[in-house]
Amino acid sequence: MTQGPTRHQVLIPLTLATAKIVMANTALAVKSCNKSLVSAHSKLRVELVCKAWNSVTMSTNSVTSIVKLEIMKQ
Repeated sequence: MTQGPTRHQVLIPLTLATAKIVMANTALAVKSCNKSLVSAHSKLRVELVCKAWNSVTMSTNSVTSIVKLEIMKQ
């Protein structure tokens, strides 16, 4: 039994068209988010991208900050 969640999720609102593009290229979305996070010297990593409503949810390895959210959104 674990004592808490091992992953954290970030919901990124997108237009329906943009969400479809991201979902068609989930591996690329994870790779580009992680590349941007590495460039920002962050230890945060995106592990999984899923569709949620008209948005995208990203599972990460830890809790994120406002600054890192902006990096992921871009």
